[in-house]
Amino acid sequence: MSIKPSINPSMTSSIAPMHRLTPMLRLAALAAVMGLAACAGGPPPTSAMLTYTTSPEGATLFEGGQPIGTAPVTRTYQSDGKTDNIRTPDVTAVWPSGAKEIFYTFLKVGTDRSATIERPKAAPGLEADLDNAKKFAAAREQEAKRMKEQALRDQARASDRCKAQISGASKAVVDDC
Repeated sequence: MSIKPSINPSMTSSIAPMHRLTPMLRLAALAAVMGLAACAGGPPPTSAMLTYTTSPEGATLFEGGQPIGTAPVTRTYQSDGKTDNIRTPDVTAVWPSGAKEIFYTFLKVGTDRSATIERPKAAPGLEADLDNAKKFAAAREQEAKRMKEQALRDQARASDRCKAQISGASKAVVDDC
């Protein structure tokens, strides 16, 4: 048995095929679709990010004469709205020996980049800066270890065994919660 679709003539009179739409109506439909597509993408970006690192590690960074931290430092720069390029302000890296390097770059709006500021090769006091870099790296590794241990403690505390032990419902011998 085959079923044939039936069309109610009263329903077809109100639906116009696409080729019968007026050019103005087609243009309005296209504009609506494009408008919805633009909304789905969100507003265009107006800033860019730059992460400064130094070589050797551990230089203090200054922007506009003000300290912004010890590298690595991430900064967000706003566009002036006139172009899609942003010129970063001058950033001065100062190592413990007193060696200095000034750096700036151009960023494309919407990007997330990193830049390494190199210590001037001819500047005196390289050994002091390399010793500082070793201390800086050791401190970073120690912090990473501490964060990992904290994550493991948090994970253990979230376990059912620890929840029962903390609430007093369990008299477990192991007390690592």
